[in-house]
Amino acid sequence: MDALLAQLAPQALVFLLVAARLSAMMAVAPVFSSRSFPVRAKAGLVILLSYVALPVVGGSAHLPADAGVPALALLVGKEVLIGLAFGLVAQMLFAAVQVAGGLVDLSAGFAIANVIDPSANLNLTVLGRYYNLVATAAFLAVGGHQWLVAGIVQSFQLAPVTEMPRLDAIVAGVLARADDILLVALMIGAPVLVALVVADIALGILARAVPQMNVFIVGLPLKVVLALAGIAILLPTTLSFFGDLTGRMLADLSEMVTAAGGG
Repeated sequence: MDALLAQLAPQALVFLLVAARLSAMMAVAPVFSSRSFPVRAKAGLVILLSYVALPVVGGSAHLPADAGVPALALLVGKEVLIGLAFGLVAQMLFAAVQVAGGLVDLSAGFAIANVIDPSANLNLTVLGRYYNLVATAAFLAVGGHQWLVAGIVQSFQLAPVTEMPRLDAIVAGVLARADDILLVALMIGAPVLVALVVADIALGILARAVPQMNVFIVGLPLKVVLALAGIAILLPTTLSFFGDLTGRMLADLSEMVTAAGGG
């Protein structure tokens, strides 16, 4: 332990900056920000990853000898901003998934019932929770959490800890990905939504043709069956699509950090 502390002492400030970026990313990134992930485990993982990342960072990190507290505080704030932006872009994939589930719930009639998501401490609709679980399983299956960690470690080369990045590129990158949330949500829920809209049109025609029939009593269970059957049939395609979205998300992160570092 003494040898480890002696090794870290010359790079203590760099270690602090690396840990600040990793901590901010894990505070908002999918899977890592889950409340089911113990805080002590997160802290231990941040310390371990910061130590592992030091060789990647140390070669290009040279803090000025006369750097004062304001300069160090500015660097820490910059690292927190980069980490938050990194985690937010990754989290937007899951936000789109939850929006897609909410749209399907609204059309199928499940929107009147909400469930508590204990991992995020949020109220979600029934199918929103289902889509979130499927997206998490797909994210872990393709190694998204590993690629996320590898990406944040690589970002120290693209945006060094001792240099100020292009903050406008970071903000523009986050906003550009936020614009895609609704589009991705519609892409995820479109097949089921189209089936439900067709069912609504058919029920409307039936109501005009047979006024004596109580369409509401017939339509509600029919739309529930259509929604559940459509989700079950499309599950393999949905998993594959979530995997593709994870790859796209990682490419977006690399593009954003490269632009921020001026690369």
